[in-house]
Amino acid sequence: MSNVSLSNQTIQVLKNYATINSSILIREGNELKTISVGENAIAQYTCREEFPQTFGIYDLNQFLAGLSLFETPTLEFESPSYVNIRGGGRSAKYYFSDPEITLKSAPNKDVKFPGADIQFDLTQEEWMSIQKAAGIYNLPDLVFCSNGGEISLDLRDSENDTSNAYSQTVVGDTTGDYELTIKVENIRLHPGDYSVKVSKHLISEWKHQKLDLTYYIALEP
Repeated sequence: MSNVSLSNQTIQVLKNYATINSSILIREGNELKTISVGENAIAQYTCREEFPQTFGIYDLNQFLAGLSLFETPTLEFESPSYVNIRGGGRSAKYYFSDPEITLKSAPNKDVKFPGADIQFDLTQEEWMSIQKAAGIYNLPDLVFCSNGGEISLDLRDSENDTSNAYSQTVVGDTTGDYELTIKVENIRLHPGDYSVKVSKHLISEWKHQKLDLTYYIALEP
């Protein structure tokens, strides 16, 4: 039997993963990956825990809610079918889902990012302001704009020429003049500051500056 004590940091990352996909397949080792249902966003995180086996969780929110019953939850792996959760004199038996059911929620290959055409750093405060503005003005599209070496993040509604607009300038590097669009709803990040790279090949990379956590999110064609 192998025991794994889940850190609060790993639990918080898994809570973020649950906003991307409600299911997850956790593979043996210390790398946690997920992919959105629409397959337009992938996240990967290297945690300090080492999982002794591969197992599937169909309802990740339920699993995490169960962990909240324990102050310091310890997972005891003694069966390929279930895990015992213990802590503070309490215990629960949680059965895994069929791996075939959750297989689509577990990307197996690493993403090969083609290279950045726009890159910049984005603080948590800046991202929260962009999210707030998108909600206030009902703007679904975030456009990475570079013009003459200047970079801005513009909120728009690409299907409405008379929509409201919002813009945030950032400092970074670019290989030319671009307007590359991503859906705001596809950007579901764990809190923190990020180093962002955007490629004209319609993919973006969001790398957390303090954790080994990276998101790859598709752009709009």
